[in-house]
Amino acid sequence: MEAPSVEEVSKKWAGKVNIVGIAWNGTQGEIDEFISRHGLTFPNVRDGDGEIFASFSVASQPAWVFQNKSGQRDLQAQVLSEEEMNSRLGAIMQG
Repeated sequence: MEAPSVEEVSKKWAGKVNIVGIAWNGTQGEIDEFISRHGLTFPNVRDGDGEIFASFSVASQPAWVFQNKSGQRDLQAQVLSEEEMNSRLGAIMQG
């Protein structure tokens, strides 16, 4: 549901922030098919063992971790609209 919005946000913030999709479930083939189906251009990785999710204290999907250069994090464990993503990115860039 969020993939098209994340793609638009990644284009808007290109060169200013790094957006990385992290998949917890599914095979690499399923993830590749999802990326292709939605035309995603931002990096996506598979976290089969949950190590990345654990390092950010993410317990479920969907989840967002916004982190600025100083390490300040904003964890959102919910679906976010394109407007909400842009707002959060704007706020974390100023923090």
